[in-house]
Amino acid sequence: MYTIHFSLWHQAEMSSSEQEAQWRQQRAELYDQLYEGGKKAINREGVRKTRQNFTPGPTLESKPYVFPTENDGVALICAPTPIEMAERCHTIGKELMDLLPREPETGNAVACVTRRELMHVTLFHTSHPGDLAPNARLRFPQDVAQLKTMCTHIAPFRMVPVKVLMASSGAIIMLFQCLPATEKLSDDVINAHAEFSVDHIRRVAKETFSFAPKTDTRVIIHATLGRVLSPDVQDVDLDRLRARCDEITAELETDPQPALFDKLWFVEETHNLSPQGPKTDIPLLGGLQHQ
Repeated sequence: MYTIHFSLWHQAEMSSSEQEAQWRQQRAELYDQLYEGGKKAINREGVRKTRQNFTPGPTLESKPYVFPTENDGVALICAPTPIEMAERCHTIGKELMDLLPREPETGNAVACVTRRELMHVTLFHTSHPGDLAPNARLRFPQDVAQLKTMCTHIAPFRMVPVKVLMASSGAIIMLFQCLPATEKLSDDVINAHAEFSVDHIRRVAKETFSFAPKTDTRVIIHATLGRVLSPDVQDVDLDRLRARCDEITAELETDPQPALFDKLWFVEETHNLSPQGPKTDIPLLGGLQHQ
């Protein structure tokens, strides 16, 4: 019933290597841009708008989506962060957010930290909050079936954190790189070139799913550890946060602790900027070629 064009998965070797070189260059440039942009003034108007998606209080909690019709929905395909790495991400996020003083009069939070059980690396949306697919909710069962088929041709892959920074949006993000495979992967897997696993997964997703949002994630590989959600945070406090991000990045270089990602989530998202909602766990079953 659900067909995927497997012939599209393997491009000519030359065009594939050219595409991978382009991905590598684009990612390096983007990571530099994010870092340099984050060192400049935070976009306080953007932070103010983002804050509208959260309920203020001792903690800032994501508000549920309000959709125009009952058939609308947001669907996220992501790689859940393995337990030990998720714990590390949460610890870093909490440490950074704790550097920011609370609102002086109310004691309310000025930032949020991603819960450890929700830590993830975004791969693709089949319906994006900024670009809803028509009747998206009706498509979810088919989306899940197609993703399960895809995952039989994706091998587990390793990723390593390379940088922690505050983007100009106020998001605190950990940037990742995929690592080369430790064993030779069989030719029938999407990510035979494991160093570009996320790129190839996104490429095949765009070929597979009926709706590809215009606003979707491209070359960045990241987890959001937390968010600055007050436009009134003082520059001196933000500078302290940026300095600690640089220290943590240096610690990651010394002790990267790569992790194996061996499953994906299909999330029927219910809340803004958070992978809350029903999740389908889908293991990556692409096999290893044993000599």
